[in-house]
Amino acid sequence: MVLSIVVLAKHFDLTIGQFLYRVSDKLGVKSSLIEQSAFTNNFNFPIDYRINPQLTPGVRILAQVKQLTANELSEADFPADKLKSYHPCRGKQLLFYVACGVLTKEAKAIEQAKKEILSFKLLLPNAAGHYANGWRLAFAYDALKPLTSFSVQEKKIINNNIMLALKHYLILLNGSEASMWHGRTTLTAQMWITLLALDDVDESMMAYVTPHFYSMVDALTMTQAWPEGYNYWINSRAFYVVLALSGYLNGTEYDHWHDKIMTLMNKIGHWHIQATRPDWTIEPLGDEGPRIDLKDESRRVIDIIAQVTQKQEFIDYSKAIEKRHGIQSYYTDYRWGWSLFYPVKLAAEKLTAAPLAKMDVFGKDYLGQSYIRQNWLDSTTFMSFRAGSSFAHHGHYDNGHITLFKGMPLLVNGSIPGEYFGDNRLNYGIRTIAKNSLLIQRKNEIVDIGFAYRNDVADGGQRITMPLGSAITTVNDWYEKKSQSPVLAGGTILLTDNKAEYSYIKADLTKAYNSTWYDDNQKQGKLERVEREVLYLRAQDILLIRDQVYSKDENQVKVVFHTTNKPIVTDEKVLKGNPESGIITSQNKRVKIKNGNAYLTSEIIADINDIRLIGGEGYQFYVEVDGDDSVLNGENFDQGLTRIQIAKAAKWRFEINALRKEKQEIITVHRPSLTHYRENYTQVKPLFNGVKSYRFEDVVVVFTEKELNKLQLKQLSKTNLLICGLKQEKTSACQYIEGVP
Repeated sequence: MVLSIVVLAKHFDLTIGQFLYRVSDKLGVKSSLIEQSAFTNNFNFPIDYRINPQLTPGVRILAQVKQLTANELSEADFPADKLKSYHPCRGKQLLFYVACGVLTKEAKAIEQAKKEILSFKLLLPNAAGHYANGWRLAFAYDALKPLTSFSVQEKKIINNNIMLALKHYLILLNGSEASMWHGRTTLTAQMWITLLALDDVDESMMAYVTPHFYSMVDALTMTQAWPEGYNYWINSRAFYVVLALSGYLNGTEYDHWHDKIMTLMNKIGHWHIQATRPDWTIEPLGDEGPRIDLKDESRRVIDIIAQVTQKQEFIDYSKAIEKRHGIQSYYTDYRWGWSLFYPVKLAAEKLTAAPLAKMDVFGKDYLGQSYIRQNWLDSTTFMSFRAGSSFAHHGHYDNGHITLFKGMPLLVNGSIPGEYFGDNRLNYGIRTIAKNSLLIQRKNEIVDIGFAYRNDVADGGQRITMPLGSAITTVNDWYEKKSQSPVLAGGTILLTDNKAEYSYIKADLTKAYNSTWYDDNQKQGKLERVEREVLYLRAQDILLIRDQVYSKDENQVKVVFHTTNKPIVTDEKVLKGNPESGIITSQNKRVKIKNGNAYLTSEIIADINDIRLIGGEGYQFYVEVDGDDSVLNGENFDQGLTRIQIAKAAKWRFEINALRKEKQEIITVHRPSLTHYRENYTQVKPLFNGVKSYRFEDVVVVFTEKELNKLQLKQLSKTNLLICGLKQEKTSACQYIEGVP
């Protein structure tokens, strides 16, 4: 009997709890046992999660729908040329009819929308957050209620249908099948939207639903960006999340969650803007896909954020997406929503947009995703950097990963989206080898990725802990898992500083690797500590990366950078393959990169064995398989990719092989340009106790944890001085002194 229930539940793509509840509901059998098991959860929710919000009357989900239905806003308020492109009365589906009725008040459209609502066929959700349409019914009913009358019987039919959807969302969320920074967020957002549409909400049902919603808000507040990457966010989460957050702000009486949600909406909106490169492509993060091009999905999300926050910068961003993609900025099936989402009054007022930050950090103590740029011009230099914990299986092992863009991508993400279970993703794409980070190579290291699959692939990167599935149910569950095991631990941003002259980040990456803190090979760790500092000098347009590694047993430390085309070095010597496809070594400490009209000169300041160039056909996704740092015994993991995907991927990487010693400092200085290779050299001068100064044109940089005394400053007189890495209380991480006296 149990086996039959399991098989039937799987057949209908439901959990066992959903299946049993569905059967009892169909048979009209009320079972207190099923009700109790379905709607009671054992999650350790905080006390303030259990305080029910007070719902407001009328339209709850969107403020602009409320304005339209109350005749505070009309069709005449919309620019005629834009409305012509996005007019909802052209569509023949439920939400097109609803939007048409809300906008125009046409009786025919309202009547057709009502008919569609009454005959709505409900699709129930599954643990992945797909195939559910209850939110559509809820949105339609919430919007249409002020425009037409429903009989008592009609209201009962609709509310029963909405309640059924709501309960199935709740049953799933009370189980452990859905993970927070994955399908659980979609399910929670859709559940909240359905609740808002009910005519009468039972306080006990509200008490079941609300903790899940608050947990979602706190989870998003932690990361402030989406750990799985932009594609998963914008395709499967973003719209439902911002719609649900809008519903809380518009549909409940003011409480302390309103301020928190408004702050969150602003931060999410700024993540979209900050992650957008000057070529109007989102910088890839995690298991990315095609929607980083900002077509189809992004604009409706930004429009809702603009509507909620009333911020001009989001209106400007929306207009910029439309300018680039035209009508394709809204996917065909979503164009019903433009007149409901786009904040037309705000757009007409043309408020002054707040200045955008030139550096922003998202989830500083958690996800640790940062973006830096020279300015907000099209010709700007753009960088991204990450140092944080793990949250979902679509995230990558990319602590310390940095990218550089100027005109074209220069230092790039080596990952490319492919088959989820494919060799490329598991043996290359998710690993540190595919990022611009550090490898610490211990011979014959076993890489255990949780199942029997090629644990001989030894890239020297960070621990791989959940490549195929995450099971994080709540914020508290994440904290507990992070404190009880090394699975979720990663890098930590220690210091940040952002001024007109520079941006600075210091991060500790130690816990992401097999270290003395934890080693899944039970070998007491291959390193004691690894730190990465990122400093960008705006006037000089220079990116400096400082790596400090305290390695055990003098393991091989490598600093890796991926490029679109083959890097240029002098004194090439082919180790394997040929000059166009293979493994090449050089003793030169300068690397030049060209991509279209973009140029980059990278300078290495460190004691090194050599530089290795790896790439070209047959070597593009090359990884060692024996842990021997000669690099000559490896495989090219291109399985699971199409020819088109291979063509789009980074073609080469260069690896800086540091000299083997216990304490290592590797500094790389990157000078981008749109016209030529920059031939400047950094002037390095010893100061005291191993501290050095680095001169870049008219500024000298010093890395130290303590402020310099008068005698030390005297050595640097008559210069502009930037001291970074300061740890003293009541001071910033850097100190800038113009013209040291």
